[in-house]
Amino acid sequence: MALTALLALVLWLVTRPSGDGKSGRGKAAQPAPAQSITPGADPTGPAITTRPGGSGGSGGSTATGGVSGSGGGEVSLTTGGTGTTGTAGTSGTSGTASGGGAGGTSGGSSTPPPVNTAEVMALPVCTASQVSLELAGSQDAYKAKDKPRLSLTVRNTSTGTCRVNLGRTASTVVVTLAESNERIWSSGDCPTERQDTWVQLGAGAGLTETFTWERGRSKPQCATPDTTPAPVGRYLVQATLNGPAGGPVAARTSIRLED
Repeated sequence: MALTALLALVLWLVTRPSGDGKSGRGKAAQPAPAQSITPGADPTGPAITTRPGGSGGSGGSTATGGVSGSGGGEVSLTTGGTGTTGTAGTSGTSGTASGGGAGGTSGGSSTPPPVNTAEVMALPVCTASQVSLELAGSQDAYKAKDKPRLSLTVRNTSTGTCRVNLGRTASTVVVTLAESNERIWSSGDCPTERQDTWVQLGAGAGLTETFTWERGRSKPQCATPDTTPAPVGRYLVQATLNGPAGGPVAARTSIRLED
C-alpha cells in the first residue's frame, strides 16, 4: 500500500500544470491581423483636360483694305499715291475711253488703308465732282497662261478730304467681249463680301484697287455661269464707282486675250 501511494504522488507531481502562466503550452494559435490599406490624400490642383500640343486659337481681323472679289477673280486695295504713271497699257479716265494711256500708278504705298474706322466715318462722303477714276491693265495683251490684272485708281481731285465706299457692290469692273458685246465677267456678280468698305481719300490723293480676272465667266446674283473659257480677242473693261454723292463715276479701257 505504501509503495502504491508513493508512485501516485510522483505521477501527480510530474503531470500537474504550471501555475506561473508563462508557458505557451496548450494555447491555440491566433490568426494574423488583416492588412489595412489607407487611401492617400485626394490630389490637388486642376485636372488636365486639353490634348497634348495645346489648343488652336482663332485669328482676328483688322480694319484694313483687303477685300474679296467674286468667283473667277480677286480684288485687293492699296494706297495709290500721287506718283507718275507708266505707259504699259490702255486706260480710260472718268468714263471716257482712250488708247495708249497710263498703265498704272506708281510712287504710292502698298499698305492697305484703314477701313470703316470712326475717323473715316466722320468725314463727308465724296461727291462725283471730287472723284476721278483711272483704269489700266498691267499689259495690253495676255498669253493663254496669263491672268489679266486691272488697276483702278480712285483719285480725289479736290482740296478737301472725304470718304469713298470701295466695297464690292460699290466698286465694280465688267469685262465684255468687244466683237459680240457679250458680257463675260464682273467683279460684282457674286462677291464673297458685301459690306461697305469706307476709306479716307485725302485732297489730291489716290487709292488703287487691283482686280485679277482669272479668265472665267460669271453671272449676276451668283447664277451658274457658262464654263466655256473666255475666247481670244479684244475685251472692253468698264469700272464703275457707285458710292459718290451725285451719281456714279466710270472709266474704261481695253485688253486682248491671245493664244
